[in-house]
Amino acid sequence: MSGVADRRSTLDDGTRSRPRRVDHALFALWAAWGVSATALFVNQATFGGSGIGPGPSLGIVSLLIQAISFVFVARGSGVARGVTVVFLVLAALPLPLAVRLVRDGSILSAGYLAASFALKGVGVLWLFTADAKRWFAIEARGL
Repeated sequence: MSGVADRRSTLDDGTRSRPRRVDHALFALWAAWGVSATALFVNQATFGGSGIGPGPSLGIVSLLIQAISFVFVARGSGVARGVTVVFLVLAALPLPLAVRLVRDGSILSAGYLAASFALKGVGVLWLFTADAKRWFAIEARGL
């Protein structure tokens, strides 16, 4: 096991640390969350909700569920890791709109879609690296 890829060593207080890939994944996922929250706010504040997006209620619920899942991912929950995959798939659904948005001059809206998807994609990928999978398995067993 390499020292950089496998950071399952214990800290001074005896607790296990997360692999760096999981930390990086959480950073990317929270960044995607921030992009989505910004897009929701801009759509509501600037366009009165008439732009793209799920609407304020569904958008807020989605952001809340994602935030809760990120907290549980940080704690080693395999189920929460699966929830991130679901949100990645959901983020892919509006991607075909990005071309039309660019054509119509809505560059920022297209950018929000693409950035959110890209950040979620990178985050989910990092959650499924070998060292991350081992860490989630260890956390699931409670070792």
